[in-house]
Amino acid sequence: MTGPDRESSPQEHGNVFGRGWGNMFIHVQRESGLAHRTLVLRPWQVQALRLVVSKWFAAVLTVALLSWGYFAVQTSRVPFLIRRIAHLEGDAAKIDTLQATLEQLQRRYDQVQQMLSASAKTPVLPTETPKAGTVTAKGSKAPTTAH
Repeated sequence: MTGPDRESSPQEHGNVFGRGWGNMFIHVQRESGLAHRTLVLRPWQVQALRLVVSKWFAAVLTVALLSWGYFAVQTSRVPFLIRRIAHLEGDAAKIDTLQATLEQLQRRYDQVQQMLSASAKTPVLPTETPKAGTVTAKGSKAPTTAH
């Protein structure tokens, strides 16, 4: 079988995830040596493993998890916000009712104020005693007295 150049320094063992190296055998054994298992990874599985352990995959996974967490927090706020909106709408209805009542009371106050100011403008204050035969402010004749 011919493969890529396997030239390496004596201290290096080559790229474990290199392409074209064939299957990867993973042998797992307990310290006691009684239990063991051998896994065989095909070349495409080796490339998938290479992708999973890469720094770029870790960065993308971190960004995905952070964005998911952000959206999960925002989604959990929805029921609270719905209750808050319902409460604020109730408050707005109360304020509208109070505003209508205030406007009605203001109109009544203005009406009473107008009535009081109208009677205050034309006061009947006798400063002089009317002479006999003259007409008073109310339109009636003053009583005549005999001298």
